[in-house]
Amino acid sequence: MPDDLMEIIDESGEVNSDLISKVRLELLWSLSDLGDDGATARQLKSALNLNDGAIYSNLKKLEILGYLKCELVLFEGKELELWSMTNEGMEEWKKVKKWLCRLLECSGDSCGRY
Repeated sequence: MPDDLMEIIDESGEVNSDLISKVRLELLWSLSDLGDDGATARQLKSALNLNDGAIYSNLKKLEILGYLKCELVLFEGKELELWSMTNEGMEEWKKVKKWLCRLLECSGDSCGRY
């Protein structure tokens, strides 16, 4: 455990508790790496091995929070939802990542230098 555990616990107040779910963290992590290109729900579902209910309910929650945006794109004659992070989402992801890195005592390259 980190020596400054109380400080880390206090910092957790800066992290939106609605994000602290495995699926939402995986979605933010994946989409943060993709930048403006984003990914379709189908791609995210496959990459993260999630079912339809889990992927859509969590994408919608993150959209409601203002962390993700969705736009319809045409691909091979089909309309698909393309999901990407908003600026607010990227800032929130940085806070969460920093807090998790402190909690787990990681640093440097292993933590991406938050």
